[in-house]
Amino acid sequence: MRGERVDDLEYFAFLASNVPAGDLARAAAKKLARKASQTLTRKAARRVPAPLQIFCARDASDLALKLAAPRASLLWADSSQRNQVREAAEKVPGAVARVLRRAQAAWRRELDVFGTRVRFGRKAPVDWHLDALRGERFDPRTGSQEPSLLRPGLDPKAPWAIARFEQGLALAQGVWLSDSDEDRARYANEFASQVRSFAKENPPGVGINWTSPMEAALRAANLSLAFLMMRHRPELQEPQFALCFAELLLAHGRFVEAHLEDTGAVPNNHFVANLAGLLHLATIFPELPSAKAWRQTAVDGLRQQIERQVLADGFTFEGSVGYHRLALELFTLALLAARATRIDLGESYRRRLHLMFRAVRTYLAPSGRAPQLGDNDSGRALPLCAREPLDHGYLLSLGAALFEDPELKPEGDRFCDEGIFLLGAEGLRRWQALPETGPRLSGSLPKAGLFFLRSASAYCAVSCGPNGQGGVGGHSHNDKLSIEIHAGGRPLIVDPGTGCYTSEPAVRDQFRSTAWHSTVEVDGLEQNRFPESRLFALPDQARARALAFESSPGRERFVGEHRGYERLSPPLRHRREVFFHRAAKAFFISDLLEGSGKHQLVSRLQLPDRGARLRAPTAAELGRLARLAELGRLGTEQAIELVSGGRPAALILGDARGALSLAPRLYSAGYGMRRESSCVELAYLGELPLSLCVAILLL
Repeated sequence: MRGERVDDLEYFAFLASNVPAGDLARAAAKKLARKASQTLTRKAARRVPAPLQIFCARDASDLALKLAAPRASLLWADSSQRNQVREAAEKVPGAVARVLRRAQAAWRRELDVFGTRVRFGRKAPVDWHLDALRGERFDPRTGSQEPSLLRPGLDPKAPWAIARFEQGLALAQGVWLSDSDEDRARYANEFASQVRSFAKENPPGVGINWTSPMEAALRAANLSLAFLMMRHRPELQEPQFALCFAELLLAHGRFVEAHLEDTGAVPNNHFVANLAGLLHLATIFPELPSAKAWRQTAVDGLRQQIERQVLADGFTFEGSVGYHRLALELFTLALLAARATRIDLGESYRRRLHLMFRAVRTYLAPSGRAPQLGDNDSGRALPLCAREPLDHGYLLSLGAALFEDPELKPEGDRFCDEGIFLLGAEGLRRWQALPETGPRLSGSLPKAGLFFLRSASAYCAVSCGPNGQGGVGGHSHNDKLSIEIHAGGRPLIVDPGTGCYTSEPAVRDQFRSTAWHSTVEVDGLEQNRFPESRLFALPDQARARALAFESSPGRERFVGEHRGYERLSPPLRHRREVFFHRAAKAFFISDLLEGSGKHQLVSRLQLPDRGARLRAPTAAELGRLARLAELGRLGTEQAIELVSGGRPAALILGDARGALSLAPRLYSAGYGMRRESSCVELAYLGELPLSLCVAILLL
């Protein structure tokens, strides 16, 4: 019965019951108004002033000079800031070398697309329509709104990743930190070349790179910031480039304005990206038509959305750790742009953003790695340093310097490359002046339903909260009571991640299914049923809640439950207790299935690789486990040993009444990055009520 669905009628009934009626009405009205506005915008397209008129330029040469003139001098990206940034970079070990490596790769047209290295080379232009994950191309001639553009099997996120122009920022960073004038000229020329190429190959409204307003907004921000960083370079003061660039900026602003993503039932990170993009266009290029209106729209929207989209505990309402990083970066980027024009987004905005950084400290594993709960599309809004998709540790030093908060400066931390560019030498000095804080303790994000058990040697994350986006669940998974466990700085038990989005709907559902998470599956059912044909919705039927979360010198304890199986007849409820025993260095997980009748139960633990084998536990290992529970509850004949870094890392024993085995799986540590892995399965067929147990002994 896996893959059971909720039909459209039931889905809309859920929305009506969970989203305020006023919000739904406003969204519908906005959608109608937006369609009318788009029609008028298309009709008025020919009447928009040309770039020369907009910038009051006599000719293209004069336009180039006006674009290069001082403009957003208080913004971190203005070329006037480069000396203080260089001062900071030279004080952070390896920072200059890291920047120059990225700039060289961007000049060679070598781009990272979700873990796939794409090498166009100096003799070939960038292919803006390439799905590098599949090795095929989108039709560049098809209108952005035509259904035929989205061919089954192709992933639009791959060309979007190239067209975001993150490589433009890498080139600009190289211009700031390189000692070679020849290299600085090469980087600036390459940026100009790629801008011309994109403009030629992607006319507004045509092709895959004009299908997403969010992508257009992020591209607009990156183009604007990269240009601002290099506005002093003679390579960007060429008249024809100036005309091309000004037209491109105008096209992006008008497109985003006409397609603001606030017409859904619950506006999300897409809308925040729209607002951030408009704010940067208006801040850096106030000459653009509607810049004043864009600025006001952005400021009003950002103030409102940070209240709606950031929970009281500081976690994003998206229900996803990966999207927490994206949302935090978007709100930070917007704050810095607002400050540059002396716009005060308000104390509430600053307080919520500060809480978002504090939330990172709560969920971060000791290695600086984030647990992967909910979707992870590897998206970023501050792409100033190459980062692994689950590397969130750099956010602590950025937040510590931004808010002068010593709680965000753990012992042994270093200042991040992002902070060097965003906050400069003054940011580095503020960070250095802060005292270090001690080890992090167990903690929780109660509104998000995320709980974290810690010791000096181990870390466990537990998911036990509502689906994100007010229960709509666009980026949520069926992971209620699922866990992640790390030890020795390495992940041992993981969330499977996000294999893909729209390119393979069946795979999308597989990665977010109950069977692919470290929890208990009953009779092959989903905790929350998937809505028909909706890859970005998962209405919250499970209603997970925490019952206890305790920390003491001897142990950590979590208790929670969900009601996703109460639709069975008779109803069934799943309750899970997770204990971490410090002395034994072991976890004990007890799953209580309350109900009646005969059921097939499978308790699973997802692994990040295939480094696991069956073996018998030793007498010493059984002695350690005897401190946790009566060994009679555990099957002591056979166990599963996990290997990490080539060494034994943990031993898993299952309930004596169940069958313990290994099954093949896939693991995605970032969007589209699939590799073979394994899953520990403990299967039981029998009568309820029943309590199943699993022990995990750290080696």
